[in-house]
Amino acid sequence: MKHFCVGKTKLALSKIGIGGAAFKDHEDSKAAKQVIEFALKNGINYIDTSPWYIRSEEILGEVLHNISRSKYIISSKCGRFFSNDILEWFDFSYDKITESIDTSIKVLGCKYLDICFCHDIEFASSIEIILNEALPAMSKAKKAGKIKYIGISGYPLEKLKMIVDSSTVKIDVILSYCKYSLNDTELLDYMSWFEEKEIGVINASPFAMGLLTDSGPPSWHSAKPETKEAAKEATIFCANEGVPITRLALQFSTSNPRLPVTLVGCENVEQLKENLKVISEEPSQEDLVLTNTVREKFFRDNHSWEGIAEEKYWQKVKAEMEKVSSVYWKMQNATATRIP
Repeated sequence: MKHFCVGKTKLALSKIGIGGAAFKDHEDSKAAKQVIEFALKNGINYIDTSPWYIRSEEILGEVLHNISRSKYIISSKCGRFFSNDILEWFDFSYDKITESIDTSIKVLGCKYLDICFCHDIEFASSIEIILNEALPAMSKAKKAGKIKYIGISGYPLEKLKMIVDSSTVKIDVILSYCKYSLNDTELLDYMSWFEEKEIGVINASPFAMGLLTDSGPPSWHSAKPETKEAAKEATIFCANEGVPITRLALQFSTSNPRLPVTLVGCENVEQLKENLKVISEEPSQEDLVLTNTVREKFFRDNHSWEGIAEEKYWQKVKAEMEKVSSVYWKMQNATATRIP
């Protein structure tokens, strides 16, 4: 397994990393333990997680407990949190970011985070809270030795660029997902700028969050209907050619030397073994031709879903706020009618 340093960091990350979101619904750490142990034995040293991924940090904490800290590189995130209350999903305030970093380190039992990403910055109520609270809190944590490198993550690349350009806090790494895959290669349009700024870039989600798989995307996926239909047709086309679309997708996302590190979710060892097999082999001429055909035939148009998830989120927040306000005023009116 080859390892690469991204940007000006001194972290030698494996060509593929383990995306901890795959463990979010696991009831115990058995499958995750098998994945992590097999990964480490086969040269994969990079693991990513987040408080947003439900039980992922807790499960990884159980797995990593008996593994030497020098054997793995781990990143987690701050600013986005799992909760049944949508009003608690995002909090980029200074105090919450500080608390989140401390909690992640404690739950993971990892002493420090190699990278901490400010998670999905496009959902912040304003750019100012990222620049004036979240990043300064991360900078203080870095000075205290709690994190080695500061990163930001998100889907809209222009917003990531805007944060990097505006920040007085040095940003070391960005995590970009679903922007260098069979259906969307927009990340390449920004690479020269990030390289000029000496920002490390980690690619994630070569399967476009399930879009480029036989089972298709989950119900919550924000892709437009025409994108989902194009992906479905591409999947069937590949199957008829005798090649799973996942193989082409992983080959494509991990073959660009400008993007040497890619995060991939693996729910079990079987998936990991298949991924390792794919990246260990040079793509055949037939696979390369098929990849080009798929991209030309099904993904020539813009298949980004930028802005859709944010719009849905803010609509839900507005509805929840109106519901909370309605309950408040009903309680006030009920109290007022009881007063003689």
